[in-house]
Amino acid sequence: MPDRLDATFVRREIDALAVTHPGIWEDDELRALALESETNLREFLEKVVRRMLEARASIGGIGQYICELKVRQDRLDQRVESMRALMFKLMQAAELKKLELAPATLSIRAGQPKVIITDETALPPDCVRIRTEPDKIAIKEQLMRGERMAGAELSNSEPTLAVRVK
Repeated sequence: MPDRLDATFVRREIDALAVTHPGIWEDDELRALALESETNLREFLEKVVRRMLEARASIGGIGQYICELKVRQDRLDQRVESMRALMFKLMQAAELKKLELAPATLSIRAGQPKVIITDETALPPDCVRIRTEPDKIAIKEQLMRGERMAGAELSNSEPTLAVRVK
């Protein structure tokens, strides 16, 4: 026996109802009553909503776990940097440029110069990157007011499903 709370089964029930009672599609109340009494649509959609809510809860839990792991990662990054700084200070104090150990070879070498920006406005244009991107909010506002715009247009709106949890 097929699962009566399966999307394909429910779709077949709706299609069969349309074939056996074509007149109900003209009357919203009659159609709702027929769907309620002749199909498993309500039960199936309730099952889907429950699964969606469980997925949302999992997303929240995973998000929290990711935040906790990020805090741990930052703490471990800090630990690594502290250990590097300690090794560097000790090797400098011992006036060692290189030390071979079983797990690694430590060596102090000259670092790379870093760029320090003292006045961004004084930089030549070929040394400045400027990123431009469409302002979709401003574009939508203008298009919604009926203004025409080369390079942009509004799409046809598509139906969407609203899910309000009591």
